[in-house]
Amino acid sequence: MGRATVFLESRTRLGLVLAGAVASVSCVHQVQVVQSTVPGQAQNLPHNSRTRTAKQAQAIAGANRARATALTPVSAVMQRQIQNAIDAGEGDMEARGLRQRLATNADDLDARIRLARLYSSRGLPDLAIEHYRMAAARFPDSVAAALGLAKTLDGMGESDEALKAVAESLKSQPRGSWELLSLRGILEDRAGHAAQAEASHRAALALEPKNGSLHNNLGYNLLTQGRADEAAAEFRRAVEIDPRSEIAHNNLATALASQSPPASKEALLELQRSSSPAIAHNNLAAVLIGQKRYPEARVELEAALRIRPDFPAAISNLRMVADEDGRPITIPVASPPVNFWKRAASWTRLIAGIPAPKPAVPGPGPVTGSGQTNTAGQTNAAAAGKD
Repeated sequence: MGRATVFLESRTRLGLVLAGAVASVSCVHQVQVVQSTVPGQAQNLPHNSRTRTAKQAQAIAGANRARATALTPVSAVMQRQIQNAIDAGEGDMEARGLRQRLATNADDLDARIRLARLYSSRGLPDLAIEHYRMAAARFPDSVAAALGLAKTLDGMGESDEALKAVAESLKSQPRGSWELLSLRGILEDRAGHAAQAEASHRAALALEPKNGSLHNNLGYNLLTQGRADEAAAEFRRAVEIDPRSEIAHNNLATALASQSPPASKEALLELQRSSSPAIAHNNLAAVLIGQKRYPEARVELEAALRIRPDFPAAISNLRMVADEDGRPITIPVASPPVNFWKRAASWTRLIAGIPAPKPAVPGPGPVTGSGQTNTAGQTNAAAAGKD
């Protein structure tokens, strides 16, 4: 069976909240260009070289050209990325200014991190990592540098290295750092180490107990461990602190629907805080499908389709339910909209004591359309036979 479709309108609204600002960096490496040698022409030789003959210099230049043409695909890509970074910096006044600040003072942490974030937007994460490593080495107690390094590594798929970077930085934080502990918990959650992640989330909350995102993240961890009641309590605390958090409301709905017995009505109300009624019914059904509670899921999907008959996600989920329970797919007909003015007129008559008008009784005569019944109960053909 495939996965149920959760409809997300504008952005992902389920799961963990990553605490702390995302900071990615890059650095610029200058590439030294080796020029070819012309026989008989004077050259500037390396500082550790003695004067060579023109023939020797020509041989060295030939070897340099051979090495340049023998680049592996990886090194060629790296050189292109380095050149891209140089090009981006040369044409960007902000980047140029930050680089000049670093040239004057290599320990200018603010300039290094700002330049790092600027180059990160250029799509050069590998160079960003080198810049963050430099910042973390010079300033081991910098939370911003450690967060940037860990998040950039994680973004490149190096989650183990990201965890090592966080652990190394926490050694330099005698009082701890809720940002680093929260990130460690998220990385451990992704790695499937739920027990270690729970400890990290609780340690972060001990330092920052009024942070709604941290309560949400602990709740998510507890939910993945099957502890729905405890998870719901954390999500409730998260929405108390930040009532506008759509992620926390949706996660609370999932926890409520996962309880035994499930609190489906309350879960639906939570989902409707951040989405339309049709989407809320569909997303609750997706949770129920994940729990293999197909009859309840069908009820929610039919409710969604009664509101919005052409809802693709609900139709797809209903097909999935039909495959599991063997019952046919029935798409309910949407209820006709209520005419406000007709209803207002009926209320007025009721208040004034005016009886409702009786429906008009049509007179005899044929009804157009073959095979239809006229007002006298005869078919058109029989009515025509009387003439």
